[in-house]
Parts: sequence; structure tokens; C-alpha cells
Amino acid sequence: MPEPLPPPPAEVVHVVVPVAAPVPVPLDVPASLPVPPGAGLFEQAELAFALGDYEAAIQDYENYLLSVPNGDRTDQVLFHVGMAYVLRTKPPANWIRATASLRRLVNEHPDSPLRPEATLILSLRSRADQLAKDAKATSEIVLELNMELERLKKIDADRRKRP
Repeated sequence: MPEPLPPPPAEVVHVVVPVAAPVPVPLDVPASLPVPPGAGLFEQAELAFALGDYEAAIQDYENYLLSVPNGDRTDQVLFHVGMAYVLRTKPPANWIRATASLRRLVNEHPDSPLRPEATLILSLRSRADQLAKDAKATSEIVLELNMELERLKKIDADRRKRP
């Protein structure tokens, strides 16, 4: 068996990297861009929401709404407040507050990209509430019919006992 060929000798490559000249910065440009009002609260709320700490998220979002009532992110904040009220487990979900937040989004932000989702959630909740009412009414009717059936059975049994 022939011996494997040795690897080719490494080539030495010299690379010349040009050094860029410093770019002058105009003196009238601020060193940093202005931070929008409430940005810290919003970011804090988003982090809490992402981590599933819905109580903290609700508090931070509501503080954002108080400090920036008509901010650029108000629709997103209202949507996340609604979702946080639904998703929390301790304390349990609060559909009344969730619905209020989502309705506010739908009514006050007709052009929001979150409006269709909020509308769908509100519609589904409304349908679920209606189904729950219908189920309760049906259950009450079934209970009444069962009681009436038992009453009729007793009447029939008493009638059969007579000579």
C-alpha cells in the first residue's frame, strides 16, 4: 500500500488592511437619541410579560398608560394588559378587566394591527359566555324535567297500588 502524500506546504499570505481615517461628527448631532417617554416602563412590562409574571406586567403597563396616555405603543400596551389579565393564574383570570382593556383598544385604535386579534378574542369570549348561559339554562330545564318525571312516576306508582 503506498504511503499517503504529505500535506502541501502552507503558504504565507501577507494581508494589508487599510486603516480608515476618523470620520468627523458634526457638532450639532446629539450624542444619543432622545428616549421616548415611558420607554423604561414599557421595556420592563414587556420583560415581565415575556417571563410570565403577569401581575408585574399589568402593573408596569398600567403605569405606562398613566405616564404616556396617548403614546405610540398604547394599542400594544392595551392588548398585553388584556392578555395578561387572561393568562394570569394567581390571582385567577379577570375577564372583566381583560375585556375592558381589549374594548378600549378596539374603540380607540381602529387602525391598530392588533385590532383584529382583540376583536376575535372579544368575540370568542362573548360566544363562550353565551354558551355558558345556554348550558346553565339547559341544565335547569333538565333538572325540572327530571323532577317532573319523578313526580309522574310516583303518581303512577300510587295509582297502581289502589285496588
